[in-house]
Amino acid sequence: MFTGTRDYEVIIVGGRPAGSTLAARLGMAGIHTLLLERGDMPSLPSASSPIIYASTMSMLDEIGADEADYARNTPRLHRMVNLMPTMQIELRVPNAYGRDYGYAIDRARFDDALWRNAQRYECVTAWTNFSVTDLLWDGDQVIGIVGHGADKVKRSITADLVVGADGRFSTIARKASAETFDECTDHPTSLLYTYWRNAAPTPGGPAATAYGEGKGYGFLLMDSADDTLCVCIEGRAELLESDGKAEQHYLDLLRGAPIVCERLEHAEMVTQVRGMKKVGNLYRQPGGIGWALVGDAYHQKDPIDGQGIYDAVYTAKLLAQAILKTHSDAMPWSAALAWYDAAARAETRPMYRSTLDRVQTSFYSEMPEWLFKLGSMTFARWLMEDKIIQENMGMMLVRKLSPERALSLPLTLGALMRGPLRDLSKRLEREIER
Repeated sequence: MFTGTRDYEVIIVGGRPAGSTLAARLGMAGIHTLLLERGDMPSLPSASSPIIYASTMSMLDEIGADEADYARNTPRLHRMVNLMPTMQIELRVPNAYGRDYGYAIDRARFDDALWRNAQRYECVTAWTNFSVTDLLWDGDQVIGIVGHGADKVKRSITADLVVGADGRFSTIARKASAETFDECTDHPTSLLYTYWRNAAPTPGGPAATAYGEGKGYGFLLMDSADDTLCVCIEGRAELLESDGKAEQHYLDLLRGAPIVCERLEHAEMVTQVRGMKKVGNLYRQPGGIGWALVGDAYHQKDPIDGQGIYDAVYTAKLLAQAILKTHSDAMPWSAALAWYDAAARAETRPMYRSTLDRVQTSFYSEMPEWLFKLGSMTFARWLMEDKIIQENMGMMLVRKLSPERALSLPLTLGALMRGPLRDLSKRLEREIER
């Protein structure tokens, strides 16, 4: 497949985490690569998943990305807090790959750092403000792209392989007629978010704090870069419809949550309200003759568990390995592509199923208000307070434990049995203190 007769060996369309980290890995291997981004750098992407854990940072270490650069002036998050009207549960981020913290990174800063890191390799060329509009074909084989820069002058550029790292609405996927698989549209969600400055400090120190009242949507507050607080609202798609007035709807939803408003009483918004409508949950065909997909262009799922950047960086790592297998003549492209798809699904599929289940239970499971507020009597609290479940959930977040093992039926039943005993012990302690 790699002929040595084209302008580049690989063209990557999309310069965000998937595209930039793929370019860096190809650059490390000496593969001549053109990395294209339609926007400016630095800039916020149209949609943002800001959470990263040690599992992602360990892969960034492999390509020489500097944590001090991409997480500059960003607080380390050692804990996740689940806040409900009647209880608060704290989950410590476990030690994995030498780190016991995560970040709610500034995506503009993060993406720019990865973009610049890819350009450290001499065989990587990177262009911003370049829009790809079509693919070049030779029969049934993709041999390059058609697009234009800020000057609007049409250009055709050839390559042995074109990779779509261009997100949910991938031009490459559309132009290649990539098939969609395992799509789930049963429980659509949307989200709105913005960053605030001068918010009241998080009690107990920096954290990612989830808050909900069983209304079909919830809030996530994340301490982020430069003393900002990212406040995200996610829930049922129909509840977040804004009729073109996203900011007003966002503020109206905030006003309905006094516990959130209290932290924002003296704060100011420092970014526009952004978001995603009807988040996709799907896999796409991984590629074809002369083309491939990576990151959100290949696999999408709801951001409720904060695994989007991990998936982007991980699939980029796998695709780089597949490309190198073909580049070194160790494996034909069709076999390498099949290997890439199988390996990516093996890693992402369990979390995909777990995420879909969580979306349903978090936003689509009806619960009477009196039962939700009772809280202290629910099975949910018994599970969330259980130390074994807490440890397993932490290990699941950093991808050291699969959802099936982290929340297996025996472990869940054990937690539900320990919960009433724990309540009884606390009650006895209070009686003794009296």
